[in-house]
Amino acid sequence: MRPYFLLFALCFLAGCEQKKAALQQEDAPPQNTLAEAAAAAPIAQPRSLAFADTAAPYTTLPSFYDSVKASPQVRINGTLYRLQTTARTDSTRPLRYTDPTMASQDGPGTDSTQSNTITGFEGTYTFRLLRPDGKTQFVKKLRKSDFAAEVGKDMVVDATTMLPVFSGYLPAFNALAFELGFYPEGSDAGGEALLLLNATTGQVIHKQMARWNSGCNSAAVLSPNGRTLLTSTEILQANGRATPIDNKSGRSVGGTLLVNDQTVLVAYAPGYDNRGNQVEIKGPNAELMDLNGRKLASFALESINGGLGTQMFSKYVRQTRSHYLFDEANNKLGIISADNPVPARLLKLSEIPVYRAPQHPTEVRIHFETESGTRAAFYIDTVSSNLRCRVIKPVY
Repeated sequence: MRPYFLLFALCFLAGCEQKKAALQQEDAPPQNTLAEAAAAAPIAQPRSLAFADTAAPYTTLPSFYDSVKASPQVRINGTLYRLQTTARTDSTRPLRYTDPTMASQDGPGTDSTQSNTITGFEGTYTFRLLRPDGKTQFVKKLRKSDFAAEVGKDMVVDATTMLPVFSGYLPAFNALAFELGFYPEGSDAGGEALLLLNATTGQVIHKQMARWNSGCNSAAVLSPNGRTLLTSTEILQANGRATPIDNKSGRSVGGTLLVNDQTVLVAYAPGYDNRGNQVEIKGPNAELMDLNGRKLASFALESINGGLGTQMFSKYVRQTRSHYLFDEANNKLGIISADNPVPARLLKLSEIPVYRAPQHPTEVRIHFETESGTRAAFYIDTVSSNLRCRVIKPVY
C-alpha cells in the first residue's frame, strides 16, 4: 500500500503545480510587442501612445552602408540554398577612358591623352548559388565594364572592384537582389547599382544605377505586397516594367517615398543643363505618381534632407497610417495618408498650434533634426488628427 500511497501523493502534488502554473499563466499579461501593446491599449491611458510607432510600412533592402547584411542562406520555394559572391580585380586587363568633352576643349599643343584620361583595371564579380547538397544551382560572372551604360564609362574605369552586397530574395520577382558599389579608391564620390538575378538560372533580370552619393541616396525599398521595388532612380514592378523617375528635364531626384503598394512620392531638386549650370525648378517640385509614372498630384514641398547624398525627410506613423514630411526651407509639414494619398495635406508651421505641456493622452510624438541643427517635434492626436508642434532653430 505504501508505494501506491506515495504515487497518489506525487500525482496530487503534480496536479496542484500544473493547476497553479495554469492560473499564473492566465493571470499573466500577454507577451505582445510594444507596438501591439500601444495599439491595444485604451486611449484613456496617458502613456500608452506617448511615442509614435514609426516602423515603416515597407521593407528596406540591406545596402552597402548597412552593418547588418542579408543572410547568405536563402529559402527559395521551400528549399534552403547558400549564396556565395566574390569580387576580383584583373590587373592583366587595363581599362582606359578619355573624356571627349574635355579633350575637345584643350588648346593646340596640349597632351589631352595625358590630362583627360582615366586608367584602371577590369574586375570580375562571381555569383554562385549552392543547393542543400552542396552542388551548384548556377554560377554567374559579370565584369565591371558590363555596368558602363548604367554608371558611366569613367566611373567603371576609376572605381575599385568591390564585393557585391546581397540585398535579399524577392519572391514576386523570382530574383536575388544585390547592390554593387562603384567608388574610386579612397573616395566616397560614387554610388550603388542594383542588380537582379533570376533565382533559378542566374540570368540578369535587371541592372541600373540605384543611388548616388552626389545625388539622391534613398535606399531601395520593397512594397508590402512584395511586387514593387523603389530606388532613387526608378520604379520596378514584378511584371518586369521599369519606370524611370529621374528623367525630368532640368530636374534631379532629391528624395523618394513609397507611400503604399500603388503610389510613389518623388521630391525633385534643381538639375543642371548640358553646360553644368544649375536649372531652377519652375512650378511644383513634388509629385505623387502611380507605379507607371502617371502623375496623380503635384505640390510644392521641399521635404529633402542632405548629408552623404539627399533623401526624403519623412516619418511614418502607424497609429494614423500617414507619412509626415518636414520642409525646413519653407516652414511646412506635409501629411500623406497611406490609404488615401490624394489630396495631400500641406500645413504651414504658423498654422499649427504651439505645443505646451502636458502631452495629451491621445497624442503621439515624432521629431526631426536637420543638417542645419533645426529640431522639430510634432504631437499628433490619433483621434482627431490635430497637431501641435515645437520647432527650435539654431542661432548663429
